[in-house]
Amino acid sequence: MKHFIHYFSKHYLPSWIVLLLDLTIALISWFFAYIIRFNFDMSQIEISESMLNLIVIFPILIFHFYRLKSYSGILRHTTIKDITRIISAIALTGLILTIISLIGRLLHLPSFLILPISVIIIFVLLVSIFLSLSRIFAKILFQFWNHTNKVPQRIMIYGAGELGQTTYNTLLLDSSVNISLVGFIDNNRSLQNKYISGIPIYQEKRAFNEIIPKKKVSEIIFATERTDITYKHKRKIADICIKLGIVIKEVPPVKTWINGELRAAAIQRIKIEDLLGRNLIQLDKQLISRGLKDSIVLITGAAGSIGSEIVRQLINFKVRKVVLLDKAESDLYNLQQEIIADHINTDFEVIVGDVTNSVKMRKIFEQFSPSIVFSAAAYKHVPLMEEFPSEAFHVNVGGNKILADLSAEFGVKKFVLISTDKAVNPTNVMGTTKRISEMYIQALSQSGKYTTQFITTRFGNVLGSNGSVVPLFKKQIEKGGPVTLTHKKITRYFMTIPEACQLVLEAGFMGKGGEIFVFDMGQPIRILDLAKKMISLSGFIPNRDIKIKVTGLRPGEKLYEELFDNKSQKLLQTHNDKIMIGKDRKHDLFSVNKNIIDILQNINNISRNDLIEQLMRIVPEYVPKNSYFKQKEFDHFMNFSPKNGKDKNKGLPYSNTIKLRYNPIKPISNKHKK
Repeated sequence: MKHFIHYFSKHYLPSWIVLLLDLTIALISWFFAYIIRFNFDMSQIEISESMLNLIVIFPILIFHFYRLKSYSGILRHTTIKDITRIISAIALTGLILTIISLIGRLLHLPSFLILPISVIIIFVLLVSIFLSLSRIFAKILFQFWNHTNKVPQRIMIYGAGELGQTTYNTLLLDSSVNISLVGFIDNNRSLQNKYISGIPIYQEKRAFNEIIPKKKVSEIIFATERTDITYKHKRKIADICIKLGIVIKEVPPVKTWINGELRAAAIQRIKIEDLLGRNLIQLDKQLISRGLKDSIVLITGAAGSIGSEIVRQLINFKVRKVVLLDKAESDLYNLQQEIIADHINTDFEVIVGDVTNSVKMRKIFEQFSPSIVFSAAAYKHVPLMEEFPSEAFHVNVGGNKILADLSAEFGVKKFVLISTDKAVNPTNVMGTTKRISEMYIQALSQSGKYTTQFITTRFGNVLGSNGSVVPLFKKQIEKGGPVTLTHKKITRYFMTIPEACQLVLEAGFMGKGGEIFVFDMGQPIRILDLAKKMISLSGFIPNRDIKIKVTGLRPGEKLYEELFDNKSQKLLQTHNDKIMIGKDRKHDLFSVNKNIIDILQNINNISRNDLIEQLMRIVPEYVPKNSYFKQKEFDHFMNFSPKNGKDKNKGLPYSNTIKLRYNPIKPISNKHKK
């Protein structure tokens, strides 16, 4: 018997055997239908006639079994869909038999074609019941064999709506899981003290305070639509679960279900992105649609995290053409294949190229004449850009200047710069180069010489983007740790990629030119808390199973980021409470342009320290921290005394010294020119 159980736990019954068993049950059901019809009086049953009836029944039944594939399902994984196929095949067979019987009576056909209608009805009912029960019995039997020595896992489902019920049915019918559902959790008052399939529904407070500890629940599954629960409330529940050591899982969105059917394997541990996100953004789609209608849109950095998501969202609107530009050919190819697979009729062009190549950029503008440009191409890794500041300037400022100048020359309607919170009071090269780009396109707009609307969008870190801390932590956790962070008190703003790109689109078409749009990033998150939560959500205990290691601040890194400079900028509200306008100071186009050109002309010859010096001249609020810029040279350059923290000559604080020393902006000395 053990060998028999072991064999069938590893193998499946062939479909032809299942079909043969189904036909056998149908044969028995047909004779039972006759017996029931004639009240178990065997003398009234003509055995030979009923046998001849099978000549008509079996071909029709086999045809419908084959057409609906009712015998092809795996018995141990039987679902409602499998039962529906069986009942549909039998019902159709009964309908055809009834029609044949009626026609036989009208045309006086041979008697074996004239089946008793009452027997057909009883037959349909019996076969439907017996075949359905056979599937359920086989599933229960396998579950019994498979879970005899296993203790069922006690779980609760958060959400007693349709999605919660579907989740329960899926788990119940899947033999690969061994669970005991303690109850549903739902705050809907109309559901209190009620049951679903005999399972009680509990109010949230009672569930966590009483039921979960008493019943020793080890897992909670979120089965709610995004509109049913706020992210804030979900985070609160997740925090409670983490403290109690309860595993948290979530049902994926319905649109991701295979063939519209939920599978138990798709119910995975909840991801940190599902907790750090925020409620659905209500976009002004009419505004975006009007702005994009019949437009040719150029996206630089199209293969990156932000650029690719902008592309995905753009192609849902009626644009004439989307031009994708990036120098990362592998990522660009992957994006191209994704678009081809999902949006067959989308008119798009893929170009491998570098935004710093002015000749190629001009050819692109001449060929496609874009009416809208999204500038997302940039170097963004802070420590690397500290080490290679000339590359950061070349791409982040030089490349952006080429695109902005061409946009002005070719009369592009809108130019949207994707900036960063690191551009505010920057302490690193990357943020400073982004700030210079902001200054340049604002200067273009403020000059009043061009019809192009130059717009800046500024936001913080995006979850899941290349180089983000979240995927880094995931990899470190998968390897068993340690999870590394640079400082215990470091905080960052976070936003999901789709959310950021939605706001970029709306801000782009809300702006009239010259604005810096600042996104509401919510509350900053302490990275240490983020690391602990990610470890806990992965099923481990922080600093016991997986260590957290503090490595020290990296070059150019600061403890917290700012979305705007509250000393020189004021925030104004817009009709979208997630988007604000940062009113910036005026910038002289001639001065900003001259300083950028001077650096670009000498970019290959200028020393890194001299380049840092020039960046500080252009952006007075730039204060290098933890930088590769040598401290002795920096102190000498600033005439700064580390001993008392005062300027030797002026007696001013360090930050004020910078502002006084580096205004007005001075051009680069001739010694650096070719």
